[in-house]
Amino acid sequence: MTPAPQTPSDGQAIADRVGASLWDLEVIETNELTPGMRRIRLTAPGLETLGPEAGQDLMLAVPTDTELHRRRRYTIRHFDPEQRTVDIDMVVHGDGPGARWAATAKPGDRIEAIGPRGKVVLVEDADWHLFAGDESGIPAIFAMIEALPSAASAIALLEVPGPEHEQPVVIPAGANAEVRWLHRGDAEPGGTDLLADAARDVALPSGRGHAYLTGELEVVGSMRHALLDRGLEADQLSPKPYWRRGVANAPHGEPPKD
Repeated sequence: MTPAPQTPSDGQAIADRVGASLWDLEVIETNELTPGMRRIRLTAPGLETLGPEAGQDLMLAVPTDTELHRRRRYTIRHFDPEQRTVDIDMVVHGDGPGARWAATAKPGDRIEAIGPRGKVVLVEDADWHLFAGDESGIPAIFAMIEALPSAASAIALLEVPGPEHEQPVVIPAGANAEVRWLHRGDAEPGGTDLLADAARDVALPSGRGHAYLTGELEVVGSMRHALLDRGLEADQLSPKPYWRRGVANAPHGEPPKD
């Protein structure tokens, strides 16, 4: 069953319940990053106090065709407290309300947001970091890579349609991070074993590391099982499904897990 849209009037109640702030954001700039991803830059009075950790997100009340709203969560790709701006990188393929809003947003548009939210952030004492996900996970993965401490070691496994969907990332000085791109070609997103196979085969550094797994719900589950089979413990894994193949996200902005 498709979840009922929510009006934005309940935003303050949700913000209070999750311990976050309510923002009235204005679009000030857009940029096409790849054929499938668009960057939306937003601002608001007082946004310098947002203070997100790398990997956290904002819950946006994206409009629908019926003038109601659905809440969808998107990672904060960049935060500039001096300029009072946040960048949200949004996938524009598909026909969901988030993708439609991302494809058409223009300077002057306004949108309600709640945040920062999210518990999947860098584990500071990990000996190494493994990031894996499809294009929906790139904003969070890149935000965390760019926040790596000096001397950190990291590997990123990223599935995208092809080379034209690859993006650059700034690796902090002193950090050792490798990005491996997996091209699925014409296969549907969430319909390949590329990430699960890569999680099963990737050479992992010595020591106790941490894996951050993002993307389609069943693919995230397959990656999780592959790493558990390799001997990682459950507390070394941060699985975070962003979407579910063939199923609309729930009203709270995440894929239903039933």
